[in-house]
Amino acid sequence: MVTLAQILQSQSSILEGKRVKLVRHKDSRAEYRDAIKDRSKLLSYQQKQGRDAFGDCEYIVSFMGLERSRSLFFGVFKVLGSQFVDGHYLYNLQQVEAFDGLVDRLVIDWGASARAWLQWYDRQEKAVIEILPSGYIGSFPGLQDFVLEFDELKTLIDNPEANHDWNHHLSAVNGVYLIKRMVKEAEESAGEDKKRKESVEIKNRAEALVHTTEKTLKELGDKVLPADRSAVETAISDLKSIMSGEDISAIRKNTETLRETSIKLGEGLYREGQEDSQGSDGSRADSSQDSKTSPNVEEPPVVDAEFTEVDGHDNKNKSA
Repeated sequence: MVTLAQILQSQSSILEGKRVKLVRHKDSRAEYRDAIKDRSKLLSYQQKQGRDAFGDCEYIVSFMGLERSRSLFFGVFKVLGSQFVDGHYLYNLQQVEAFDGLVDRLVIDWGASARAWLQWYDRQEKAVIEILPSGYIGSFPGLQDFVLEFDELKTLIDNPEANHDWNHHLSAVNGVYLIKRMVKEAEESAGEDKKRKESVEIKNRAEALVHTTEKTLKELGDKVLPADRSAVETAISDLKSIMSGEDISAIRKNTETLRETSIKLGEGLYREGQEDSQGSDGSRADSSQDSKTSPNVEEPPVVDAEFTEVDGHDNKNKSA
């Protein structure tokens, strides 16, 4: 009998001498049935536990429960820590890449104690039933008894040898050719949708830049140098003339031209501001110097003042 420990040791020795638990996920609740269709959801499902299930171990070896006691390998995870939040333990689990080649391929017999979903790795010897071919989506259930997600359809088409039974039965009714066409059309549609979305985003950015730049020109008025205004207005006009078209490369190029040209507005204002600032400082400096050297400035006279100091109940008059 080939055991789980033998197969895992052939991939890496990282589990030797460590505290390791076996985990078998199988749940009748809707949230689990939904999670197993999406690996990221299943990872989140595994990280959240109602009790401190993984707190006393360093690694977990995870499986998804299949029919009877058959279990499909889901991965090996290092337990990095946990937090207790809202009545649940949230674990920080890091997948160990050394075993990724066996994910969704290694099938074991969980044994008679199928209800014991959490067991110690070194105390429970598990027999390996089979190692499925890469890209295998499961046994063919019959022409009238299966529903496949799009990702499963694509896997089926991309891995014909691993799914020989599927291809054999579906080819008999031209089903495999229909699936190939559906997958191809879906991929082409996805590509077109991506291009369409990119086109809309580029046009929106161009329109927003034109609006902002025109508003800036209007607000600055005569402060913009004639040469800078002319260059910016030309760039705006060039971009406006093609924005309604479908030449995305040209729109992107003219948008960047307008962006670079509009920078001149800021540069011109900065130079003007620097010149004004220097002129104002010079004027203030001259004025200050004049006040120091002017012979007509008279010093204010010194005035004697009388004040009263209150100390307890005695009042005394003093002169300064």
